[in-house]
Amino acid sequence: MLIAPILLILAAVPMICGQVSPRGPFGPGDDRRSGVTDEDWYRATRVAGGAFLMGGLIWLAAALVLPGHFDSMRQERETIAFIGTTAVAVAMVVSMLYVEGGSEEW
Repeated sequence: MLIAPILLILAAVPMICGQVSPRGPFGPGDDRRSGVTDEDWYRATRVAGGAFLMGGLIWLAAALVLPGHFDSMRQERETIAFIGTTAVAVAMVVSMLYVEGGSEEW
């Protein structure tokens, strides 16, 4: 139960540090028809990275704190999975709202 949140945290760090290039496999590439400037790309990627970092930390905290507090292993796993899924979904919504809204700052 710890692998997924740790991977999410590790994936968020390069996003926050500005190491994910717009010309790499995750960016729009050299196609300027998308209208995304490099500055906009890095700003949106930093916001998304921060959101995913927070989601990963919440998920990791749930996976570390909650075991042993339930009547069955099934309840424990379902609760941790629900918290993780919700944290990632919220991070995705925050990222999409930032990009789609064109917000300069949060």
